[in-house]
Amino acid sequence: MSWDAAGKWYDQCVGKEGHYYHQSLILPNMIRLLKLKPQESLLDLGCGQGVLQRSIPKTCQYVGVDASKELLAAAKKISQGDFIFADACQNLPIEKKDFDAACFLLSLQNMEHPDKAIAIASSHLKKGGRLLLVLNHPCFRIPRQSDWGFDERSKLQYRRMNVYMTPQRIPIQTNPGRAEKSATTYSFHQPLSNYISFLTKNSLVITSMEEWCSDKKSEGARSKIEDRARLEFPLFLSILSEKI
Repeated sequence: MSWDAAGKWYDQCVGKEGHYYHQSLILPNMIRLLKLKPQESLLDLGCGQGVLQRSIPKTCQYVGVDASKELLAAAKKISQGDFIFADACQNLPIEKKDFDAACFLLSLQNMEHPDKAIAIASSHLKKGGRLLLVLNHPCFRIPRQSDWGFDERSKLQYRRMNVYMTPQRIPIQTNPGRAEKSATTYSFHQPLSNYISFLTKNSLVITSMEEWCSDKKSEGARSKIEDRARLEFPLFLSILSEKI
């Protein structure tokens, strides 16, 4: 599997505490939105090496699912909870059907069939259970199909999008500077309307949607222009829904 080949690289990138955006944006906002109570249960689909588990209350029942044995092995070394080797787009070997919450932390866009993954997540939630999606913003951040540009006349930095409505299967090379040791993973783009459709078709009603901008700061002659552009084009999108 592609993520097994990239497992060591990914584990090093994320580390025990998460990378920069995990720490500054993603994990604090996920904890705020999920509102996990001490005895609640969480199903983490595409859990990787378990970075979310290390941020939630230790008394929560946590189950992490991933299709990479390499990443699950790393998770078990530094995280608590149950970690299960499975494809989140297929029926899971989990009997529990009443999780209080489930989530996809930057993992859904690595799954070729997000509609099936969301259906699986819904099937394991209790009535009133919450599902949280955290995505690289599908409107502005499509690998190989979006980038920054600069308009010299208006002195503005803009975001160029080559495609949007058409679903994409995009190869991603890890460790691009060291081709001989690189592995190829895939990112699967869907327009926002598709994600909303996947949720509503599975008895999930959207209760909150947030766009998170990068908080990094530039240096140099164009720093103010670049900082302004970062605040206009969000890096991440979160969608919180509830099962009815």
